[in-house]
Amino acid sequence: MKKIVLSLLVVGVTMSLAGCGSNKSSEEKSTDSSIEQTTEDTAAKEAEKMNQIAENLEDQGVEIKSYGNYLSFIREKGIDYDYFEVTFVFASSERRVIQVRLTLKGNIDGKEKEDLIYEVSKGRMVESSGDNTDIDALAEVLKSIDCSDKDLVEFAQWYHYDNK
Repeated sequence: MKKIVLSLLVVGVTMSLAGCGSNKSSEEKSTDSSIEQTTEDTAAKEAEKMNQIAENLEDQGVEIKSYGNYLSFIREKGIDYDYFEVTFVFASSERRVIQVRLTLKGNIDGKEKEDLIYEVSKGRMVESSGDNTDIDALAEVLKSIDCSDKDLVEFAQWYHYDNK
């Protein structure tokens, strides 16, 4: 009789432990699916934001050209706005921006001015130490396209790395 009671006790404990494991597994599955859903939602929101920025740039007369490790935003001189070219230089070995170059043209002679050089630090465009730079000129260009430096850097990285 003791053997029967003992074997029933062992079977009961085994079944209860197996039952606990199945609940945990279903909880893990629901957690994994919610993480996947959140990731998909975030990716969709980011793609939507980037498409909105692309549309805004197009509305502002900006053309995007990509070649090798360079991505340029170019706007020709028109009635409503001035010429500029902003070129992002990307590292070939890492996912980062090495340098940002801004080229402007003179209003009177129409000749290109000397390039202004910027660096990217913490997702923002900052003046480059030791190079020709003018943060006010960059601010004026960004204002004319209704885009922040942070959004433009984020968009450039997305366009170069993820939108191929």
